[in-house]
Amino acid sequence: MTIAVLDPPAPAAARRRHRLLDPTGWQTAAGNLLPGTVMFAAASLLLLVGALPVVRPALVHTGLAIAFAAIAGAWSLRRPLAGAGALAVPVAHLAAIALLYAGSAAPTILFLLVSPLWTLSTHAGRRGVPVAVAGTAVVLALPQLIGAHLPGTATMPGALLLGPLVVAVGGAAINVGTRRNADQARDIARLQREQAALLAQVRSRADELDTASRILAARAQTMTSVIDAVTEQSIIGTDRDGTIRVWNPGAEKMLGVPRPEVVRTRSILDFHVPEELASAAEANGSASGLDALVHAARERGSDVRDWTYVAADGRHRTVSVAITPRSDDRGTHAGWNFVGTDMTEVRATERMKDQFVSLISHELRTPLSSILGYLELVMDDEDAPLTDEQRQYLSTVERNAQRLLRLVGDLLFTAQVESGRFTLQPAAVDLAGVVRAAEETARVAAAAAGVQLVVDVPDDGLVVDGDAVRLGQACDNLVSNAVKFTPAGGRVELVLRPAWRTPDGEVTGSPAPDAAPVALLSVADTGMGIPAGEQGQMFTRFFRTSNAQRNAVPGVGLGLTITKAITTAHGGTLDLVSTEGVGTTFTMTLPVPA
Repeated sequence: MTIAVLDPPAPAAARRRHRLLDPTGWQTAAGNLLPGTVMFAAASLLLLVGALPVVRPALVHTGLAIAFAAIAGAWSLRRPLAGAGALAVPVAHLAAIALLYAGSAAPTILFLLVSPLWTLSTHAGRRGVPVAVAGTAVVLALPQLIGAHLPGTATMPGALLLGPLVVAVGGAAINVGTRRNADQARDIARLQREQAALLAQVRSRADELDTASRILAARAQTMTSVIDAVTEQSIIGTDRDGTIRVWNPGAEKMLGVPRPEVVRTRSILDFHVPEELASAAEANGSASGLDALVHAARERGSDVRDWTYVAADGRHRTVSVAITPRSDDRGTHAGWNFVGTDMTEVRATERMKDQFVSLISHELRTPLSSILGYLELVMDDEDAPLTDEQRQYLSTVERNAQRLLRLVGDLLFTAQVESGRFTLQPAAVDLAGVVRAAEETARVAAAAAGVQLVVDVPDDGLVVDGDAVRLGQACDNLVSNAVKFTPAGGRVELVLRPAWRTPDGEVTGSPAPDAAPVALLSVADTGMGIPAGEQGQMFTRFFRTSNAQRNAVPGVGLGLTITKAITTAHGGTLDLVSTEGVGTTFTMTLPVPA
């Protein structure tokens, strides 16, 4: 059980004692009551010493009693009264002054009116002025009403009229001024509060700005450190006119020019071959070398291609340059970023490799053709028939020679693709027939491997514009790969369907506005799959996956490269989705003539 002990309420005596000892209450009471208290105390003293005459002692005593009772009550409250309660003390004082005036023979008593009349005239509302006027009239008329003989009042025959009138006019003026001052005080207080709030907001914003400035400075320092840490790639930043603003150590190393000699003084065009820029400008219709340099990046948001850089010693370097637009802190286009990787040696090696492959392929093709020709003569010679054992041996030789010839053909084809000499012989091609032919070609190998082949193509065919031989080669590669990488008991499914490609590149199975018709061929298997980290390299020449090497699956890694090149040459795309241990799906998308 939990017992909560609450402090008991303070007793009334303690509350009164606290109120009596509270300095704030005493200050408030002194500000409101001190003038009247002093004035009535002075009047009492003058009456006591006889400086003022006393005609009717009873009225004087009653008036003093009322005055000091009101003062004592107000002092005991020690807080200003609101509303009608605020009129109680000045009304009591007016009554006291009326009695003192009636019981005294001196008009001097009327000076006591200053305190209550001022209090009434400065009342927050307008009711104080009528009360002050009525109170003044009562004070002046009371001696006459009760028949008191006041010789001093005989000299003021218009006092009953003039006194209330003066009080009315003066009180109204004071009341209006007081209320105006109160309104101004409230406005000043409001403005002070607003000023304090604004100052607080300014301080808060200043703190936020200071924090943001420190963060930006830290980020800028971090970015500068990162850029300066890159030494194997050149990072060059320019403004919109091509003037260099950023030049990292990698650019110094690649081009042999220190940063102080280029930043804000030289253009990015100074490090390019003018003839190369002029050729690019002519090709894309650009007005200047810089426009030609950034043309593709301006249209697509980024661009990566090889450009020739000219170093300080005059040497030309082949550089793969990634170009992207640069924005300032307001998001406004401020220039361009050029991130370059020196590919001079890589490109030279690739050219040598292509030349070597092309040379070796040509040199191998001639003797292989001769070998196959003589094999055919020997195996078909009726005058010298072969024994079964000899025919078996020569069949093995012919099969491997044919395999080697196909490999040589693949090498020649990839060399043609790399050199840009790859051409097509376009015609109307029924892709459904191509898929059926690929299935027939792979049927024997699939049956031997225990793999089920399933074909699903439209009965009325699906016609595309393309090279029938090359498309057949691409389909054969996809199907043979699927069979080769699928274990016994697996399944390979070939599905051909019409589809539509939207302007944003999405392929849908139903017509859509502004969508172009395409043929969608998918080759799905239930094989070993492709490791996720290796899928991006599947279309690279001579690349073989780790599980293919581990399981000793035959191949040299050219089939998918060739298939990708054929698909791209037909204006299509080749995509893959694979999960290791589950299977792989290759999807070829080709445009269909409208």
